[in-house]
Amino acid sequence: MVIARMSGQLRKLAGGNNEVEIEAGDVKECITNLEKQFPGIESRLCNEKGLVLESINIYVNGDNIRSLKDLSTKLKEGDEVDFMSAFAAG
Repeated sequence: MVIARMSGQLRKLAGGNNEVEIEAGDVKECITNLEKQFPGIESRLCNEKGLVLESINIYVNGDNIRSLKDLSTKLKEGDEVDFMSAFAAG
């Protein structure tokens, strides 16, 4: 099991939960399994090609998956996956 954490507005997508335990071997599977529990969440995290939206940041144990292996980033028991809205300043 890994811990999927939703911050801010994303909690609404996970039924108001800020943490969900989920089985997953990589980040893509984590999102797929979240979708099974909370229909509609995947389309708020990924585009129609299955890529993470620019407005979303996903971290595994504090590291942005964009600097790792993106959706193919492997997960192991006890890992923490944080889903956050990206903030832009300007």
